[in-house]
Amino acid sequence: MIGITCRQAAELLSRSRDDGLEGLNRLALSVHLAICSNCRTYSRQLRWIEQALSRPPAGGLDEAAQWRIAQVLARVRSPEGE
Repeated sequence: MIGITCRQAAELLSRSRDDGLEGLNRLALSVHLAICSNCRTYSRQLRWIEQALSRPPAGGLDEAAQWRIAQVLARVRSPEGE
């Protein structure tokens, strides 16, 4: 599984954010990122988004906005949403 597609790399990048990667998956992703500038860019974008979301917005969010975000995250994380 060393040679992977960009779609597989994107899936591994997402999975690595949640659970981390080990073994061949980690190696395959590293090799792919070494040769694919588009996936390196995607990886940087994911990191930027994570960093942006980890900082609270200036002034905070009202309760309605927090509730809407929680609803979207619940849908995205649920197995039925896949």
